[in-house]
Amino acid sequence: MMKRIHITAFLIVVTILAVAFFVRDWYVFYQCGAVEQCLVDSSHFQNYAKFAVTAIMTIVALFIGKDALCKRDRRFLQLSFVFALCADFCLKILHNVASLFEHSGDYTLLGICFFMVVQALFIYRHTRESDDDKHTPGIIVVPFVVMFICNALHLFGVFGGPTIPTVATYGAFLICSLIVAWQAPKKGYFPAKNARNIKRGMILFFCCDACVGISLATGADHSLQEIVATVANNFVWYFYTPALILLALSGYRRDR
Repeated sequence: MMKRIHITAFLIVVTILAVAFFVRDWYVFYQCGAVEQCLVDSSHFQNYAKFAVTAIMTIVALFIGKDALCKRDRRFLQLSFVFALCADFCLKILHNVASLFEHSGDYTLLGICFFMVVQALFIYRHTRESDDDKHTPGIIVVPFVVMFICNALHLFGVFGGPTIPTVATYGAFLICSLIVAWQAPKKGYFPAKNARNIKRGMILFFCCDACVGISLATGADHSLQEIVATVANNFVWYFYTPALILLALSGYRRDR
């Protein structure tokens, strides 16, 4: 009973933070338009609030304890959230520290690499069919093949830097993770409510990263592209916050 009260309190705090930074994002967009420096200078509150959301949901995941479906499932989920916290620390905190701006691109790539680990752990978790299942899912080979091809092309000078190979590899991890999460309700291992949370959580996660992709793909040469990039960026956490909530709650044992 007390655990449910604590989780409810955490979710209320997350909701308040989400409303606050979502409103603030659009207010800053209204004030700054698509002027990047103005957006950066006015987004400190949002960055810390968004990181706080990830931290709180990581606590919720770590708080599962005896309410887990099994120890192995709990371990996969908790590790996933710890790596997500590391990723968001790179993307929302280190990336935006003024004294580290010259390394911001490196922190972005490091954050993406942490998210690769997150998706790999999700793939292992969401393809399990029993409490003692220690299999290696065949689909995990796909992103590693993409990684090998992209790095080979990079060595031959096809890509000017590590950004495209890193993003392409993460995209492969994300798509594979979405596929297995979509199939989770059909496998029958996870209770129905948990499986639905997994499926919906990963759909939202995919939508979140699609918005990230749109914001990165649009150039900075035309005002319309800059506006599209800023609008897409403002919707990232609109999807990411409920994704974190659903995936964290998917680890709690519930009635079928």
